[in-house]
Amino acid sequence: MFKQLFNFEVFYQLKQRAFPIFAILFLALGIFVGRQGFAPKGVDFNSVYQVYFHTGLFTLGSVFIIMFFAISAILRDKQYNMESLIFSSSVKKKHYFWSRFLGTFIFSVLAFSPFLIGYVFGNYFSNLDPERLSDFQLLTYLQPWLYIVLPNIFVCSTIVFSVSTLTKNSTATYVSAVFVYMLYFVCSIFLNSPLLAQSVPASPESMAIAAVTDLFGIAAFFEQTQYWTPFQKNTQLLSFSGLFLINRLVWILISIGILLSTYRVFSFRKINKKAKTEKKVKKDSTRLVYYKPLLAIYNFKAQQLAFLSLLKLELKNVFKSLPFIAVLIMWLFIVFSELYSTVVSGGEYGVNTYPFTNQLIDLIVNPLTLFSLILIIFYSSEIVWKERSLNFNLVVDALPTKNSVFFLSKFSTILLLPVILITTGILMCIIFQVSLNYTNFEFYLYASLYYHYGLQLAVFSMIALFVSSLAKNKYMGMGMFGLIVLLSLKSNVLGLEHPLTSLGFLPRVSYSNMNGFYGRSNLFNHLALYWLAFGLLLIALSFKIWNRGEVANFSVKLKLLITNWSKIQKMSLSFLIISFIGFGSLVFYNMNIVSDYETISDRLDFREQYERQFKQFESLERPYPISRKIEVAIFPKERRYTVKANYILKNGSEQPLSEIFITERIPLKTITIENATLIKQDTDFGIYRFKFKEALQPNDAVVYNFELKNEIKGYEENRAIVRNGTYITHNDFEPMLGYSPGLEIIDRVEREKRNLPKRIEENISDSHIELEDFKNERIHFETIVSTDSDQTALSSGNLINKWSENDRNFYHYKSKERVMPMIAYFSAKYVSKKINYKGVSIEQYFDENHSFNIEEIEHSIKQTLDYCQENFGAYQFDHVRIAELPSHWSFGGFAHPGVISMVEDRLYLSNVNNPNTFNLVAKRTIHEVGHQWWGHTLSAKPVAGGSLFIEGFAKYTEAVVMEKMYGKRAIYELSENARSRYFLGRSYARDIEPPVYKVLGQSYISYGKALTVMLALRDLIGEKNVNLVLKTLTDKHRNSNKLKVTSIDFLKEIYAVAPIKQHKLINDWFKKVITYDLVIDDSSYQELANGTYEVTVKVNAKRFETLDTGEIKQISINEPIKIGVFNTHPSSVRENNQILHYQSSTIDDEISEIKIIVKEKPVYIAIDPYGTRSDENIVDNIFEY
Repeated sequence: MFKQLFNFEVFYQLKQRAFPIFAILFLALGIFVGRQGFAPKGVDFNSVYQVYFHTGLFTLGSVFIIMFFAISAILRDKQYNMESLIFSSSVKKKHYFWSRFLGTFIFSVLAFSPFLIGYVFGNYFSNLDPERLSDFQLLTYLQPWLYIVLPNIFVCSTIVFSVSTLTKNSTATYVSAVFVYMLYFVCSIFLNSPLLAQSVPASPESMAIAAVTDLFGIAAFFEQTQYWTPFQKNTQLLSFSGLFLINRLVWILISIGILLSTYRVFSFRKINKKAKTEKKVKKDSTRLVYYKPLLAIYNFKAQQLAFLSLLKLELKNVFKSLPFIAVLIMWLFIVFSELYSTVVSGGEYGVNTYPFTNQLIDLIVNPLTLFSLILIIFYSSEIVWKERSLNFNLVVDALPTKNSVFFLSKFSTILLLPVILITTGILMCIIFQVSLNYTNFEFYLYASLYYHYGLQLAVFSMIALFVSSLAKNKYMGMGMFGLIVLLSLKSNVLGLEHPLTSLGFLPRVSYSNMNGFYGRSNLFNHLALYWLAFGLLLIALSFKIWNRGEVANFSVKLKLLITNWSKIQKMSLSFLIISFIGFGSLVFYNMNIVSDYETISDRLDFREQYERQFKQFESLERPYPISRKIEVAIFPKERRYTVKANYILKNGSEQPLSEIFITERIPLKTITIENATLIKQDTDFGIYRFKFKEALQPNDAVVYNFELKNEIKGYEENRAIVRNGTYITHNDFEPMLGYSPGLEIIDRVEREKRNLPKRIEENISDSHIELEDFKNERIHFETIVSTDSDQTALSSGNLINKWSENDRNFYHYKSKERVMPMIAYFSAKYVSKKINYKGVSIEQYFDENHSFNIEEIEHSIKQTLDYCQENFGAYQFDHVRIAELPSHWSFGGFAHPGVISMVEDRLYLSNVNNPNTFNLVAKRTIHEVGHQWWGHTLSAKPVAGGSLFIEGFAKYTEAVVMEKMYGKRAIYELSENARSRYFLGRSYARDIEPPVYKVLGQSYISYGKALTVMLALRDLIGEKNVNLVLKTLTDKHRNSNKLKVTSIDFLKEIYAVAPIKQHKLINDWFKKVITYDLVIDDSSYQELANGTYEVTVKVNAKRFETLDTGEIKQISINEPIKIGVFNTHPSSVRENNQILHYQSSTIDDEISEIKIIVKEKPVYIAIDPYGTRSDENIVDNIFEY
């Protein structure tokens, strides 16, 4: 019997149109995804890693396939009234149940599997870079199908099929599918799964929890591959072991349990409800009266009451429905977890922020759009088709109520869905603020959510209502609108880049405490009116084809759309069309005519032509400035600034210079060069060519002047010049001397398409590092900067004079000595705090509402100045200025000569009042003050290895000063962050990882591994010797105008102070790519007769080298590594008495047993507890007794 039932199930599902439709859709999706070339740099498009990633991601969509087949398998008997017949037949329960389940599971697998076939075709039959396509290997696609597709569809089939079987309800089945889908996203956010990674990397503990609890196995996949290098991603298959194996087994067992439980509960019969006994009513004699018809009222008030009654009824039905309750609960859960993780438990380094309203709003707006669209997609069709679904439409449509009342009640209900989510999100934010004793609620910011985010959702609601009105049934309406939403999100892929063609597009307008609203506000306002007119136009058309009675076909609706327009309808339609065209024209005028609108293709064309026409001038020697005198006038209210510059250019080459090539950044008003004539100007490309009347001889100099005006045009946005918090750097306006290779097209495939020659890779050999003649110097700097009368303007140099004139403030700054040419200009409504500390003026400029951390910043500056002057030499300026910037800048801080820029939400709004919290304020302050030595006092030659001096030494300074202030626990946090940043960064590196001494812009090395290596060096030769080397280099190059020092010079100094026997290990750390796997396999202790404790520890230590090919091979180990014994966790160590033992032990074998004597009972033992070795997994470095 089972065979016949199963064969019938196969026959039935094959005849369903849905099966080939789903199969074709996923085949097309696979082709589309395969053709896009979505892969990290350095990773092949068809690598096992990418196939796993895309397959796992898109199995999320398989839930909706399963939903359809489950409904088809279980509910078709009820739909066709066949339940009684089947249940009373000789069909057995087990045959029925398992044949239907297998039909659902097998056809869900068959419908999804074409995705992988399409992915193969998309990879190999497209214009992807052939060098990033490896040879076809069947196992590359078969393994993800076995490990991801089959288990995921089995788990989801079990859940959805069980719900459908037990409830016999299509809505419940749909809710279960949505619940599975959204449960994944909730868990991903709450557990910080890598797919939805927040700004804070997941801890090993939360990653392990996510890896096991993620029913789709995506977090488990990330857990295993998170630190894979591009070479591993291209060559290595996933291992069916560890947490990935546990995840698959756990969820398969859970699914089997659910399935067996469902089988037991499932009743193979139709249970009849007991008939209620009707109460006998005593019949009284009644008197007959004549029928008197009631006088119905149809005036406006009656229709208004009918509208309110219908709206109440619609909302009541929504509020009682399972999908709404499920979405609302998940929405509130996500809002709670986002707020809690940032303002309570802490974000980066576990530090929370003060609950300013804009900070909280930023946390909830991203999930708001997703949840709102889910509600709109489902309920737009559900509400429109509700009466027809219940077969009650004929009764309702016969009521003496106007069409407009029914229509507006449904439309209002759909509009209110995102409003409800926004309102509940706001209430949750206010609850958090009240609980944290924050009372400045800034209700106008909360109200702005309805405009800046709610309006876009309202437009989508209008589009959804129109689509549902036009569709043949509610499922078609849901599908059509869902497809429209997906296409609108990917409109740029379809070539619809312009805001007028990207359906529903509205630019994000954000808010900064310091600067207020920022973003393209004018564009938002005009586009809002444009899309609102479009949405209302669709609403007018929807109302026109609104159907009462039997469902009309498309031709009837089209006829309704064309005919019988009333005068008011015509006027309304005309007004909306005129508004739509008018605001569209306004947007087009400002964007395409007033501003210089460019598509991606336009920008690529510009780069191509720039290279073709001007590459010939790349070989021209370029002079460089040795003096800059600049007048900058800042007009914050008008959002413009002017520059009048007087430079002195020097010919630093050994050859006479006869011609200069210049590329402007901003159109120049004037430009002149002493003793030179302008022979060519191209306004399209912004280039100038000057020819000297007499060749400029080596070491000779000329005067170079230019003027410019930068102002906002049309919808342009420039975050450098704002109403409060202007931050202009020299790179924002200064013309580029010489041909700029940075303007060339970099992508190799795009260059080949355009027949451009292959770019030459830069040579980074040792000889290049030492002999490359980089032509640049420190400069004399002087500036006069002016701003509005209510603002303060800052720049580098000593303040020579300040005055007020014509309702403007003027400031004259001049450097005493030559400085690095990294100049910036600040202007804001600052309050200031200034003190003199040991001859150095510490000046802080900040927003009056952001004074929380001013004392902490000042204390950190003092500590850094003391340590650095004692160990690295004198501070070269007589001031340290720190200026606050608005939060639209994404960096943490930047060090200019004597002046440091800090971003409000990265420093000033961090809450470090809790003494147990890592002091992020101190960390960031120390780092940037350290840059006054590393980058300004000691400036490296900008070649490979230069980043080690700038960021590597600043990270080292940050670590040693933090340790002096807060103990070993600070080192633990900093080294763990560096370790995580290094391994995550190299896993997405475009090129093969260089050794530390050749770091060239790889931030994962300069901010990550460089600190690890410097801490290892400190342990090896001592902090005193490391600091001596740094001071020697600083003193040697302190007064040099040219940038000469290199990483090779640094290593030479290290070799001079380190014993010869340690040179090989130092070479390994700096000149090779070395990683470790250090594990404490086991440890025990016993109390000795003298009251001390003998600790025995078994260490498993491996060392690896990454070769030039990217291959990783294990090599021998023979080096001293610190082993620590503690009475508390190493991350909590503040005082030395918490450390029972912390000394180096020579590890010269993979397995070692070490004995240690301590005076107290140990609680923890760890190998390399403070991160001096690059170890992927530090969890197994620590052993708790």
